[in-house]
Amino acid sequence: MKKFINVILILIVISMIFATVASAGAGLLLSDKAELEINAELVSSVLDDSKTVLYYYEGGDVNSPKILTENLSSSSSKYVFTPISKIPQSMIDAFIAIEDKRFYSHHGVDFLRSGKAIANYIFRRSSSFGASTITQQVIKNLTGQSQRTPTRKINEIFQALNLEKKYSKDEILEIYLNIINLSNGCTGVGAAAEYYFSKAPSELSLEEISTIAAITNNPSLYDPIRHPENTVKRRDTVLLCMYEQGYITETEYTNAKASGLVLNIKESGTAKNSWFVETVISDLVDEYTAQGYSRQYAYGQIFHGGLQIFTTVNPEIQNILESYYESLGDRLITDRPAPQSSMIIMDQYNGDILGIVGATGKKQGELLQNYATDTRRPPGSAIKPLSVYAPLIDSGEINWASIIEDSPVTQISGKDWPQNANRKYRGDIDISDALANSVNTAAVKLLYRLGEEESLAFLKDNLHIESLVSPSKNAAGDANAVSLALGQTLHGITLRELVSAYSIFSDGNMSRARSYYKVTDKNGNIIFDNRQNQEAVIRRESADIMTKLLEGVVEHGTAAGKISLDEKISVAGKTGTTQGNCDRLFVGYTPSLLGGVWCGYDYPEPISPSLGNPSIKIWDEVMSLIYQTESYQKAPKQFNKSDKVQKQTYNKKTGEFVSWKDTDEDTAEGWFIAE
Repeated sequence: MKKFINVILILIVISMIFATVASAGAGLLLSDKAELEINAELVSSVLDDSKTVLYYYEGGDVNSPKILTENLSSSSSKYVFTPISKIPQSMIDAFIAIEDKRFYSHHGVDFLRSGKAIANYIFRRSSSFGASTITQQVIKNLTGQSQRTPTRKINEIFQALNLEKKYSKDEILEIYLNIINLSNGCTGVGAAAEYYFSKAPSELSLEEISTIAAITNNPSLYDPIRHPENTVKRRDTVLLCMYEQGYITETEYTNAKASGLVLNIKESGTAKNSWFVETVISDLVDEYTAQGYSRQYAYGQIFHGGLQIFTTVNPEIQNILESYYESLGDRLITDRPAPQSSMIIMDQYNGDILGIVGATGKKQGELLQNYATDTRRPPGSAIKPLSVYAPLIDSGEINWASIIEDSPVTQISGKDWPQNANRKYRGDIDISDALANSVNTAAVKLLYRLGEEESLAFLKDNLHIESLVSPSKNAAGDANAVSLALGQTLHGITLRELVSAYSIFSDGNMSRARSYYKVTDKNGNIIFDNRQNQEAVIRRESADIMTKLLEGVVEHGTAAGKISLDEKISVAGKTGTTQGNCDRLFVGYTPSLLGGVWCGYDYPEPISPSLGNPSIKIWDEVMSLIYQTESYQKAPKQFNKSDKVQKQTYNKKTGEFVSWKDTDEDTAEGWFIAE
């Protein structure tokens, strides 16, 4: 009797599903937001396996691009396209048995299974129910849409029904088996077979096949490396389903179940892609996902979509960086292990990333943590020129000769705050002195004059430092003096964001660091266009004043005597040190190149005092190597400046232009806008 009642309940639920789909479908058909068919390009792109080519422009000649990488791929086998003809039948059987046993009989949606799942959810109070068919999972994986909303689910149902009208079951299986997430960065069964067992899918045993099939239900929970016990339980469930559905014999089931989990992880070995190429890959994944595509689709397109990617790299600079960083770790060892480091070099006038390296040592794998683009750390005093000085100079609130008192702002727990690095206060100083010597009290007072929220808005909206935290109802976020004047931000920012922001000091324009100009499909149609890359932020004259101020950092400030390149070429820049000396930075630029260096540990700890600020030395040595190359030997040696920016003599005590009453010891020279 109870079984009969359950059947009746399930039939009722199925009827409700049909009624819901019918009514929702009618509503969707009348809606301009209806997406009843999946984009054909999403489907065909997976079935295509074309070479992706990377180009670069030698000497900036856009009319004759040269090949950088002829066939973009990844040595770590994170994506290996495998045609259905090379996937063994037993692997197909395993996925159908565990994921969608009526795959060959339904038309994209298994209404019977959905009815049972919903009835179970309603009457047994189950917290979840998996009723998606393989076809529906293809839709979800290709579109990247997984919201738990009725509209999305109804869209998915219609898209699945329509997909099966246009593609065969084998084609749908081929797509599915090449885009599923199989943990540890593996997309598709080909990548999983290579990574976990160092085999092709056709070489796998039954227990290995069922292990891979077990992962897809929950790639984190059934990760065979981190949770092998969970994987074995799920693998045995896969084997049981295969046996019960007639795909394997009792003997095969018993033998496979009795076997242990034996992995043969494929070591990545020497990396195939440079730090720069991986930056391009990461940037393109972000572009695809921002447009609503899934990461699986993005990787498939990037590695096998036949794209033509026109990059910004200067191979000579990239080679210098990678060669230098291979042995850098050995040179940073003192009384403790060597810290990590990263560096990015760009053309400040257009944002081109000319070279980038994400860690010390020889690159050992693919898609690794990049300390220049992925890691967020506090910028320390390197943020001061951006958060305080530039906007105040540009608004005319301060100038080179403006006087500010170097004295505590307040007391916290009976101690003066803020403290300067030398623990001293010097009374009245001018802006040039305050910035060159990174005076904390001056930065805090100037921030209060500008306004914390105004400063944060300038950094986020104008300089696109998106890692900073906006204020909310209950919290100030990064709109405070500790974050903006002292650079101890809540979540940190990336070196890439910081260096990009310094591009405004070239000519007043913000040029976001870009790794490519454009991307086309195999037919030459533009997919992504990154060529327009400048935004006016501050006046050209303000940028020139800031450059002169930042030259003072190198000549007589916190970087004085530590940079040899400035004996031949003009150098401007700013140092940065974070709380406890855990991060050391230097962002510097010449008339032709802008570069930034970060040094620190994975888990913040003090850098050895004997190293000083190693980022300054790294910057100087790398830039000196670049300027020894033929390409840069004839590069400009001095910064250009506007005719409106002129040198004047002023009184250091009053901040006024000199008069006949002033003595020589009270005067200094500075740079001012003529008007």
